[in-house]
Amino acid sequence: MDDPNLFAQIFNQRGALLTFFGVLGGMVRSATIRTTWREGLRVSFIGGATAFGVGVLGPMLARPWIGDLPEGMETALGTLCAAAFIVGLIAVTIIERMIEGKTITTAED
Repeated sequence: MDDPNLFAQIFNQRGALLTFFGVLGGMVRSATIRTTWREGLRVSFIGGATAFGVGVLGPMLARPWIGDLPEGMETALGTLCAAAFIVGLIAVTIIERMIEGKTITTAED
């Protein structure tokens, strides 16, 4: 650890990329379901914030949708960005379902 500055370690280029792809996932969601610009802005913000907050745990959380990854792929930048996109895409739906108290189930359940 060369830089002891915690702020610089948290808000680095990887965090910016994860946020960008999370926002992109939120934008795709709102374009797909044809929301208003305000709703699209809200969805994009939540997607980016969630993707940034989840960070490198994204591939683990997106495992039900993307499946098991080969050894060592969890930390690859492309995998992290793809997982951030998926997190941004589904974040609003999962958060709204949690607030309403509904369970999140898969097709196998």
